[in-house]
Amino acid sequence: MPSKTEIDEVKAWCKKKKDEMKSVPIIELNPFRNRFAWMMAKIKIAIDLPLDYADNNMAVYDSPTDALYVNVNGNWIKVEPDDIFEV
Repeated sequence: MPSKTEIDEVKAWCKKKKDEMKSVPIIELNPFRNRFAWMMAKIKIAIDLPLDYADNNMAVYDSPTDALYVNVNGNWIKVEPDDIFEV
C-alpha cells in the first residue's frame, strides 16, 4: 500500500485543484495512475464528491476530514500509510 509521502502528494494535488477551481465537487483524470501502483486502477480523482455518488474506479478526497478514500470490494476505505511505524 502507499507511503505517507505518496498520500500527502495526492492530497496536496487535490487541495491545489480545489483552490484553482473554487468550486466542488471536482472530478479530474488521475495524474498518479502511472506513478503509484495503488492508484493504477483509479481512473479519476473526485474532490469533495459524496461517496454515495462516486464510482468504484475513483479515488475520493474529502477536504473536511483531509482524507483520501478508495473503493475495495464495494466498500469505501480510508487510505492509510503502510509506513506509519517507520522512523
